[in-house]
Amino acid sequence: MLERYGNYVVVFDADRNEVPVFTAAGTWVGEATTPESIGHLIRAFENTNHP
Repeated sequence: MLERYGNYVVVFDADRNEVPVFTAAGTWVGEATTPESIGHLIRAFENTNHP
């Protein structure tokens, strides 16, 4: 299942805890180790990839 978080898209898979995260434009952000850590991953990405 795909879900949007603002400018980010996450891919939930019922068979995995890890959650792949991409920007809406398709740039790889990373893989959150749990759904609860998605926000941390996005903040870390934003802090290292300024527009």
